Amino acid sequence: MGYRVRVYKENFDFSAGHFITMSGRCESLHGHNYRVEVMLEGENGADAFLYNFSELKPLVRLECNVLNHKMLLALNNPHMRYNMSGEEIEVLYQNRRYVFPLAEVVLLPVINTTAEELARYLTGCLRKRILELNHPETKLLHAIEVGVEEQPGQAAYYFEPF
Repeated sequence: MGYRVRVYKENFDFSAGHFITMSGRCESLHGHNYRVEVMLEGENGADAFLYNFSELKPLVRLECNVLNHKMLLALNNPHMRYNMSGEEIEVLYQNRRYVFPLAEVVLLPVINTTAEELARYLTGCLRKRILELNHPETKLLHAIEVGVEEQPGQAAYYFEPF
């Protein structure tokens, strides 16, 4: 038994480009206007709330801002090669070659930039930020879940215990 809180605000969003590899092929470059929601599970504290919304919302916005207007690249994708030179990054996949300004790229520690992997990545980032704040109510948290919506009605979620 326990409580769950959910934050889903209009400004929990980011617009980003990406492409994924699957089954030996590579999608074309494209982008999404992603939406993010966060759920925390746990027990209510002495003040009868699970976690202070006003503390959580800025953390979500911060993570969204890191990804906003960037090209998302999967650093752990075994099928891609990356070469950094000066202020550029070259991405190689089979016969494809892309070159992006390094300042406009986020290299993510994921296998692919799928909604599932983005949800897992953001879950880890937010969990770490919450733990770093070290608020007393953090001890009462059991789990965090993050959803990443690529388009209305199409989202992936990742759940992780505290």
